Amino acid sequence: MTAASRLLPRDGESGRETLFPRPGASPLANAPAFILLLAFSIFLFLRIDMSFPFSLSLIISLIAAAGWTAAGTECPNKRSAQVWALLSAAAVCGFFFLDYGIAPQPTAPSRVESRGVVLLERKWGFGRVALVSDSSAPGRYLLRLGRDAGGVPSHVSPGDVVSFSGAGAPFRRADERGGFDEFLYWRARGALFAVENARADVIGRSFGPPLWRNAVSARIREALPPRTAGYMLASWVGERDQAMAEFHRAAGTSHLLAVSGLHVGVVYAICWFLLKGFKFRLWAISAVLWFYVFLTGASPSSVRAAAMIQIVILGRILGCPSKPFNSVSAAGSAMLLHNPWLFWDVGWRLSMLAVLTLTSIYSFNALRSAKYIAASPMVWFATSLQAARTFGPVPLAGIAINFFAVPAFGVLLPGASIFSLPAMAGVKFGYQAACVAESFFWAWEKFSDCLLFLCPWTVDFGVSATAAGAAALTVFFALGSGFSSGRAMFAALANAACLFIFISAI
Repeated sequence: MTAASRLLPRDGESGRETLFPRPGASPLANAPAFILLLAFSIFLFLRIDMSFPFSLSLIISLIAAAGWTAAGTECPNKRSAQVWALLSAAAVCGFFFLDYGIAPQPTAPSRVESRGVVLLERKWGFGRVALVSDSSAPGRYLLRLGRDAGGVPSHVSPGDVVSFSGAGAPFRRADERGGFDEFLYWRARGALFAVENARADVIGRSFGPPLWRNAVSARIREALPPRTAGYMLASWVGERDQAMAEFHRAAGTSHLLAVSGLHVGVVYAICWFLLKGFKFRLWAISAVLWFYVFLTGASPSSVRAAAMIQIVILGRILGCPSKPFNSVSAAGSAMLLHNPWLFWDVGWRLSMLAVLTLTSIYSFNALRSAKYIAASPMVWFATSLQAARTFGPVPLAGIAINFFAVPAFGVLLPGASIFSLPAMAGVKFGYQAACVAESFFWAWEKFSDCLLFLCPWTVDFGVSATAAGAAALTVFFALGSGFSSGRAMFAALANAACLFIFISAI
C-alpha cells in the first residue's frame, strides 16, 4: 500500500473513496502555508483597516491561526506541537517583516525633481498618469502628467527614460462612506506618492520588458482587427481595451482580460508540449513563464499563477510533489511578504479567492467529474461578493457564462494567437487569417449577450450575503486544509455568525 493510498479513507468494506479528506488529518500536515496566509491576512487587516497596535494584531492573528489549526486537528500529538511551534515562529518573523513593509509612510516633498523609467502609462480620471521607477532611489512615483512650457500635454510611453519635476502630494484616501482608495491602489503597485502637474521630458529609451511591451502593443493595434486586438493586448501585454473591459464586467468575466491562471496555464501547457523530450524542459518552462509574466506587466494574478506553477516545477525537480491548495497559499504568503500592500489589491484578492476555491474543490477525493462541473459556479460564488463590494452588483448570469468561458477561452486565446501571428509578421493575407479569430470572438460576445438577456438579475453586497459567502469560503478552505466534513461545517457556521455580528456592530 502506497503512502497516498493510506491517506484515503474507506467507506465501510466497499473500498470506495469517500468525498472528504480522512478524519484526523491536520491542517499542519495538509496546508501549513494556508495557516501562514490566514495569519498574515488577519494581521494586515488589523494593522491598517482597524489601526490596531502591533502587539495586539500579532496576538489576535496567532490566536486565529491556532484556532483554525485546532479546529481541523482531531488527533493532536507531539509531532503536531513541534510543527505548530515552528510555524508560529515563522509567523511571528513574518509579522515583523510585514510591519516593516507597511510602517514607513514617506512624506511627499514639496518639490520633486528626478529621472527614471516609465513602467506604465494610462488614462486616469480626466487626465493621464505614468508610473515611474526612480533611478536615483528605491521606489516608484505616480506622475499626474501636466503640460510643458509651450502648453503641450506631456506624453510618455512605457520604456521611456524621462526626467520629471512637479509638486509632491500624498495619495487621496477614501472617506468615511467608503469609495475608491487611491492610496491603497497605488501603494500595491509600489508608488510612494504622487507628483502633481508633472512635466516629463523623454531623454532616452530603456532596454527591457516595458520597451518590449510598448513595441508589441503598438504592433497589435496596427495589425489586428479590433476584437482580436483587444484580446491579444490583454493576453500578450496586459493592457485592457476600455470598451471590452466594460462588456466583460457586465458579463462577470473580467478575469478573461486579466493575465491570470488561465493565461499562464495556457503558456505552461504549450511549453510542456513543445519542449517534450528536451533535457532541461522544466528549467526552460520556468524561464518562459517568468518572461511572459514580466512582459505582461507582472500583475498580482499572473505572479501568483507563475509562483504556484514554479512551486510545482520545483517539487518535480526535487522529487517532492506539492499539493495545489498548499502551493497557492505558499505563493500568496510569499507575495505578501514581498509587498504587504498587495493585500488591498482587488485583483490579488479575487485571484487568490478563485484559485484557493478551485484547488480546494479539486482536492476532494470523490465526485470525480461532478467537481469539474461544480467548479465554475463555486468559483463565481466565492469571488462575486468581493467583486460586488468593489465594482457594484454582479450579474447572476455570470454563473452560466463562466461555465462555458474558461474552457472556451482556453482554446480561443491560443488559437487566436496562432491566427494573429501572420498579421503581426506582415505576411500577405495575414489580416484575413486574424479575421477568423475575430469571428469567434464576435460569436462569443453574442452568446454572452443572449445569456444576459435570459438572466438579467444581479447580486448586490449586503450583510447577509457576506455572512453566507464567508460560510461557503470557510467550507472550501477547511476541506482544502484537511478538515473532516463535520468540522468544516462547524467552522463555517461559527465564522459566519462572528462576521455577521462584527459587520452589524460597525
